[in-house]
Amino acid sequence: MNSQNVTHGEEHRTMGFMDMIADKKIRLLVVSSFVLQCVQQLCGINAVFYYSTTFFDGIIPNPLIGTTLVGGVNVVATYAALLLMDSCRRRTLLLWSTAGMFFSCVVIVASLLGYFSNFTALLAVNVYVIFFEIGLGPIPWLIVAEMFDGKYVATAMSASSQINWFFNFVVSMTFPYLNEHLGPYSFVPFGVVLFLGFVFTAIWLPETQGTTPEELQAGLIKKNESVVYHNMSFVGDMIDDDGQQGALGNEWRLAMDQVRKEEEDAMNVGTYNYGFKPINDKIEEGSPPVAGGFMAGAY
Repeated sequence: MNSQNVTHGEEHRTMGFMDMIADKKIRLLVVSSFVLQCVQQLCGINAVFYYSTTFFDGIIPNPLIGTTLVGGVNVVATYAALLLMDSCRRRTLLLWSTAGMFFSCVVIVASLLGYFSNFTALLAVNVYVIFFEIGLGPIPWLIVAEMFDGKYVATAMSASSQINWFFNFVVSMTFPYLNEHLGPYSFVPFGVVLFLGFVFTAIWLPETQGTTPEELQAGLIKKNESVVYHNMSFVGDMIDDDGQQGALGNEWRLAMDQVRKEEEDAMNVGTYNYGFKPINDKIEEGSPPVAGGFMAGAY
């Protein structure tokens, strides 16, 4: 009964930040949650919300109308996102979100350069907001609870929140300078971040919908077992160019087999060093090992 209580307590005990970082089984999950928070803010969405009036100045006659329109689109898109969360996979929504926002950035920059009309710029900003709300807006928060065990959720959420607000502050303070010095190219850095976010999601981000944290970790371990780095497999066996185990791998395996055999022989004759001092202080020379192991001397 006590052991069950201890186990139950371990499962629900909140782990610290360094404990979470040190756990190699969830390292990719930690990196993924942090990267998504960075991309969410560095994509420039708050530059639109904070400085929409300034941004629309000169594009449409009344910038306040543009700001109001962006706010209304944001609310409607949020309700659309609620309908998509249960029917679409997380990675799919993130890929659509980052790709849509990236192309919206391209259209915004082209419009500011005069290649498209001002109405196209206004439309592109609203499409940009819509794609944000269906993926990159809610999923970085939702995915944390799906990635981690209960003991890590609070720590992961706290760290993610701090990262999110830090880059929120960075964007809010730097966008006026970007707008001043880059002019129509002020959305180019956001487009670069969105492109990198798309690549990260497509290659490294695991799918969390319909899985438990335990299943997710087991899947990552299984995936890594087949990864080969510079002619060395994840489990440490050397392989040659044909995918077969090479001479160095055979030598390593033979050496390990020899060490194991020597240890087993030492155990059989009673000379193996277990790393502790036996209870009987002195064993007569030439006497056979005591049956039942070293604890037999205590009875």
